Amino acid sequence: MQDATPENPYEANEIWLDSERVTEADGLPRGVTVAFKPTSVGNVVRLSSAGRYQNVQIDLGSAANCVVSLGSVRVAFGGLKISFVINNGRVSSGAAVSVGDGTVFNGATHIIGALSDGIAVTIGRDCLFASNVSVRGSSHHGLWDMDSGELLNPEAGITVGDHVWVGNQVILLNKAEIGSGSVVAARSIVNKRFVEQNALLAGTPAAVRRSRVEWTNGFPKDNGAQPRNVPNR
Repeated sequence: MQDATPENPYEANEIWLDSERVTEADGLPRGVTVAFKPTSVGNVVRLSSAGRYQNVQIDLGSAANCVVSLGSVRVAFGGLKISFVINNGRVSSGAAVSVGDGTVFNGATHIIGALSDGIAVTIGRDCLFASNVSVRGSSHHGLWDMDSGELLNPEAGITVGDHVWVGNQVILLNKAEIGSGSVVAARSIVNKRFVEQNALLAGTPAAVRRSRVEWTNGFPKDNGAQPRNVPNR
């Protein structure tokens, strides 16, 4: 193992597997790597031994005092990368990325944490991510109104509720919020809040295309010839 700083990076940062602190790279779960740079100090990474990891990369090279929490997720193939932002020499500080239990990544997904303190990218439980999804918690650069001087793109975080299906090549941008039980159609771009639950979102930018939808992992053998039994609601 190579030190990222004059001190051990596993001392300058806390890496936890369940309730056990990881003190060297060999203690990480198989399929997980954590990268450091000299600026990587005070970060906390929490992993679950119940997770199933293939090519999970946690890059703390642009992070200080940030938190990454992965529940019992499943990265089936394609990989999951979590990284943070550096902007004109300033690294992400005090930002957070969390993913809930049961969430599955079925292809390459890149989650980028915010630059600003206290801003989080939060993904709930039992979600399903298709291939080539980008979750971008920062715009990286400032966008200003020339007349008022107002910052037009302040960081507000990203929130994905529980049991959300995110389709192929979807992009989730700063300020995105998706209600639990919802579906985001392939190649959509979500850049604002959708608090409605069980909604079908689609488009660039995304909009609600249908309400009161419900998705399941299994696809019907009869191709939908018979409707599902719907309980009284």
